[in-house]
Amino acid sequence: MRTETSRLRQVVRFCVAGAAGVIAYYAALYGLTEYLGVWYVISAVIGFVLNTGLNFTLQKFWTFQNKETHMVGRQLALYVAMTVSFLIGNTLLLYLMVEYLHLWYIGAQVILTIVISVLSFIISGRIFKNERRLT
Repeated sequence: MRTETSRLRQVVRFCVAGAAGVIAYYAALYGLTEYLGVWYVISAVIGFVLNTGLNFTLQKFWTFQNKETHMVGRQLALYVAMTVSFLIGNTLLLYLMVEYLHLWYIGAQVILTIVISVLSFIISGRIFKNERRLT
C-alpha cells in the first residue's frame, strides 16, 4: 500500500513538474517573440532549454527525491539525451502519423504525448534512481 501511494505521488509530481516546464516553454516562446521581437525559432530553442532545465531540476530533486549531487553531470547528460531523442522521435512520428496514417495532427500529438510521457517517467526514474536506496 505504501509503495502504491508513493508511486502515485511520484506520478502526480511528474505531471506537475511537466506542466511547469510546458508553461515555461510557452511563456518564453510567446513572450520573446511577441514582446521582444525575437525570431520564433530562436524563442522556441530558448523555451526548450528552459523547459529542459526546469524539468530536470524538478524531476531530480522533487519528483524522484534524489538529493545527491555527485552524479548530476551524468544525470543531466542522460536527461538531455532522452529529451532530444523524444523531440526528434515526436517530430518524425507526428509527420508519419499525419501524412501516411491521415490522422488529425492534434489527435496524433495527443497519442504521442501519452506514449512519450509514460516512457519519460520510466526512463527518468532510472536516471534519478537514488543510489543509497540500492544498498
